[in-house]
Amino acid sequence: MKNIFLLFLTFHSYALFGQTSGYVEYKSKIFSQMIDTSNIENDDVKKSMQQTVNKMKRQMPNVTYELKFGNKRAIFSIKQRMSVDDAIDFKSISNFSDADGKFFTDIDEALILRQLQAWNNEYIIRSSFSEWEIKNETKQILGYLCIKAVTTKELDNGEIIDITAWFAKDLPFNFGPKEFVGLPELILVIKERGIKFYVPKVNLNKNKTYKFKFQDVEKSMTRKEFLSQSPYR
Repeated sequence: MKNIFLLFLTFHSYALFGQTSGYVEYKSKIFSQMIDTSNIENDDVKKSMQQTVNKMKRQMPNVTYELKFGNKRAIFSIKQRMSVDDAIDFKSISNFSDADGKFFTDIDEALILRQLQAWNNEYIIRSSFSEWEIKNETKQILGYLCIKAVTTKELDNGEIIDITAWFAKDLPFNFGPKEFVGLPELILVIKERGIKFYVPKVNLNKNKTYKFKFQDVEKSMTRKEFLSQSPYR
């Protein structure tokens, strides 16, 4: 039954998309305690970790991410802007939120390609869409009726974390922040590991056509292959 539902969800998702283009901005913030230091005995390490979290809490509101989509494809990335005093560490913030690089989505192929820099090299990592479970739970977000969906995500260290999404029933676009795509409508909120990505204001700017070069799948690798390249392994 679950597989049948997922197939229906996928078909419904593709059918709704059409050829519409759009643009959405996202923000991020820390909404709960995300680092467990209870098993760390070194007080200096604990202090350093907490200082990092506090720095991210202060700086995250200054960073914006942008989602551009059209012709069943999308790209999600941080929106770079000049900082008056150079105090905003865009790279550290995106790394901390696991949002560094660019995320390319292809609806027809159910494919995600993530382009990023690591260990002085550029990589393209490919992955498939998450398998979402839609819940019988709704709430209003920015005036839209939103439906809850959940999935899981495996971190680089093998830990499995829970992901919660809220997608807007009247915004028929199958995209969202980062790799979180494939639901029937646009994701307005994602919660993962104490970090929340959210749309502060819905302004789709649908009158503009967005075109961008998709990454070469032939040059991509799996997440496992990417991690094997680490000089720290």
